[in-house]
Amino acid sequence: MRASADFLLLSARLLICACALLLPAAQAQQASVSVVEVFANSAMHITPENSQGLPWRLDIYRLDALRQIERQLSQNLPQTEAEAMAWLRANEARIRREVQPLAVQAANGVALAHYYRIERLPAIVIDRKAVVYGTTDVRAAVGRYLQTKQGDRP
Repeated sequence: MRASADFLLLSARLLICACALLLPAAQAQQASVSVVEVFANSAMHITPENSQGLPWRLDIYRLDALRQIERQLSQNLPQTEAEAMAWLRANEARIRREVQPLAVQAANGVALAHYYRIERLPAIVIDRKAVVYGTTDVRAAVGRYLQTKQGDRP
């Protein structure tokens, strides 16, 4: 009888220790980030520039990208209307292949910024819940978000 009581007591202690060790890991998981969306213009340098090595998906939207695309296309157009039409016909497939994905990405960024009610740039949206303004450093913004989120816990 005594041996089984000692076994139960030992089991209970091990369970308590395991829970105590797993609690910080569970809290860290709760405080994780899965998606970060950055809204900026083309003059702003975002760090990092891609999501390689980051534990979350990073999407960067340049809200002036449509103007940049238009400016880039306009530079290549000949001066007369007839020459411009001929150039566009000759390059239509290449333009669709190269420019269309960029235009779709730019339009999506503008629509998302409107949806999130972005007030100014730069803006970093974390997990579609929180917006951090005034920084182009994604890691710093996520760190500030996680620090604030941990401060909200009892």
